[in-house]
Amino acid sequence: MKKKIGIIIGMSLTAIFLTGCDGTVTRDLRHDGFNLSNNEFECSALMPIGDSTEPNDKIVYMSSTYAITENGKLYDISLSQSYSNEQNCKQISFDQDIIAYMDSSILKGKDNKFYYAPGTTNTTPLTEVTSNDSNYQLYALLLGNENVKKVITIDSNAGIYYVLENDGVVYQYTITRQNYSSPYTLVSKTPVYESDKYGKIIDFNYAGDSTATYVKTETEIYRMKKTNEKKCTQYADVKCKYKMQKDETLTKYYKEEPKILYYGPSILITTYKKEFTPIL
Repeated sequence: MKKKIGIIIGMSLTAIFLTGCDGTVTRDLRHDGFNLSNNEFECSALMPIGDSTEPNDKIVYMSSTYAITENGKLYDISLSQSYSNEQNCKQISFDQDIIAYMDSSILKGKDNKFYYAPGTTNTTPLTEVTSNDSNYQLYALLLGNENVKKVITIDSNAGIYYVLENDGVVYQYTITRQNYSSPYTLVSKTPVYESDKYGKIIDFNYAGDSTATYVKTETEIYRMKKTNEKKCTQYADVKCKYKMQKDETLTKYYKEEPKILYYGPSILITTYKKEFTPIL
């Protein structure tokens, strides 16, 4: 009887501890500008298993429809409701590992060919992008380099793109062409976010003066934050000023349990299966 009571007490204390821990993380993330979703994220393939604190395959990109992992695998994602496997994810059967991507629409396979991403408008997902696509030459110039990992379109009219390369630096590529029948040309390449300042960068996003702009390394997360938030939210005639700063809360849970499993411009997933969305 005493043994049973001890087990029950132990389980209760564990539950209280976990609840308290989860509550602390939730409170900290809310204070840091995130909303807690009512949905939980069930995806055993992308979660730590057993006593491990690291998943077998890390997420490098996630949208509301699909995810790319560090090993180049693709997963269908459904955040609002589960699939028939009772999970919010299911692996996509595709014979090419993904090694780079542009925006959320173009994927580069290990075969150095380009593919339309899942959820791409008016195209069949994972079909090859051919020269019949009017932007094929642009994709080839931006993604063709073996050192390129990620491309974000900043201003297509001005030919400005931000590009993360394997050296951990984000560069601004400026591309021009004389007319629609001329080839694209890279006219300049300048660092935007440098590894000397942030460390080797593994992911980034750019959305102007917005908290959706961030830089991520293996150990730290930096976000664009308001430096005069109190005044600019109080007064209509005070313009908000922004600066890229180390986010202490995100960096803390990037390292400590329960950890951030994935942080991107529109969603944050934790290892205790909670979804958060940033308040932009």
